[in-house]
Amino acid sequence: MIQLIDSGLEDFAISKLADYQKLIDDKPTYPERVVEAKKKFKSSNTTKNRAFIEVKKKLSLMCCGPDRCNYCEDSKADEVEHIYPKDWYPEKCFVWMNYCYACGTCNGPKNNKFAVLKRIDGTVVELIRDKDSDIIEPEEGETVLINPRLENPLDYLFLDISNTFFFTSMDDDTASEASIRAEYTIKILGLNSRSYLVKARKLAFSNFESRLSDYITKRNAGANQNQLNNMIENIKGEHHQTVWSEMKRQKDIIPVLQNLFMDAPEALLW
Repeated sequence: MIQLIDSGLEDFAISKLADYQKLIDDKPTYPERVVEAKKKFKSSNTTKNRAFIEVKKKLSLMCCGPDRCNYCEDSKADEVEHIYPKDWYPEKCFVWMNYCYACGTCNGPKNNKFAVLKRIDGTVVELIRDKDSDIIEPEEGETVLINPRLENPLDYLFLDISNTFFFTSMDDDTASEASIRAEYTIKILGLNSRSYLVKARKLAFSNFESRLSDYITKRNAGANQNQLNNMIENIKGEHHQTVWSEMKRQKDIIPVLQNLFMDAPEALLW
């Protein structure tokens, strides 16, 4: 899970999203806004809607690897995901900065699960709404889920690339806000509970290691810059970019990486 670099959105799409959002915001009550958000998003998020064709195109450009999910970095991203669920935050239904591209395996279980951190006492409040319960507004608070559009997940998450290939919190204090947010994000997105993701990260580590070693060999053998640039772009275009980021971050504690990055310090900028 990496921080997303905004690819920008064409003006016509920004304008259309604003028009859609106004239809929601103009509803007089919160329950009406929730109902309208769900209805309008379903009718707008289609393969024939020019604005959403543009939205998906730009979200695709922000993926690590070819259309890889912004959460797990493994499966194909094909769903426009609301980081703040529209069921709870209808005012963010058509807000560009509330979108990321996700796979169904991540987006489905996450659905409208969300939690907020109450600043007054640091309590985590899970937002739960039963099917037949009244539609009431969520409690105020800061999001617990790490937001890859606005934050660097690696400020909170640590990926163990020397052993388990599990995510843990960067903060050892389990009671800290940073640790609470990290653990919640790991849990809600199933980043450690899916064994194939762990295996994929391990394979990605070997792949990045081999690619970097091959780059060094070819560079030292006199490969031209175009060849080297292609190799660099292949590394930057792989999925599981969190693995690559952690390889750079942990280079001083893993001997094989220390040697590779000593031989190719330029790779630290890729």
